[in-house]
Amino acid sequence: MAGKKDVDKVTTGLSALIDEFTSSVKELVNAGEETVVHLAVGGGRMISALIDATGSVTKIGIETAENMVGSVATGVVRAVKKPKKEEDEK
Repeated sequence: MAGKKDVDKVTTGLSALIDEFTSSVKELVNAGEETVVHLAVGGGRMISALIDATGSVTKIGIETAENMVGSVATGVVRAVKKPKKEEDEK
C-alpha cells in the first residue's frame, strides 16, 4: 500500500503534467487552431474533447478501448481539415 509521501509525489507530478497540457492547449487556441484532445485513462477508457478557436469545448465523449482507434482517427481528420471560408476570402 502506498504511503502519504508516495501519494503526494504522484499528485505533484500529475499537477505538473496538467499544467503543461493546459499551456499547450492555450497556445493552440491562441493561434486560432481547432484542437482535438484525447486523454487515455485506466480501465480501457478515453476521454475526447474538441476545443474550437474560441476556446469552447464543442464535443466531449467517453470511449471504450474498442472505439479508441476509430475515435482518434476521426478526430485527427477533423482537426486537419481547413474551413472552406479561408480559401473563399482570398
